Amino acid sequence: MLKDSEEFYNRLEKQLLESSSWPSVYIYKFILKSEENSIKNLKSLFNGIDANISIKLSSLNKFTSITIKAKMKSPSSIIEKYKLASKIKGIISL
Repeated sequence: MLKDSEEFYNRLEKQLLESSSWPSVYIYKFILKSEENSIKNLKSLFNGIDANISIKLSSLNKFTSITIKAKMKSPSSIIEKYKLASKIKGIISL
């Protein structure tokens, strides 16, 4: 993993620890190509978690915006999901 990515995740974890009590609801936002397999892979990362998933297609249906509102146990569990999602080809985490 890139050093910049690890620094980002460390900073995010610290901010989340300071700003919320845990467990807490967290909102993820992702953009990816409108490929069924990629969307399925992202959604599968949240199996077994109390999550509300919203999907919106771009105007030309080439890209898909996915918002996931999930109750997460800790900042480290949030970061774990970001790291797993980053393995999906072409995904953008917002």
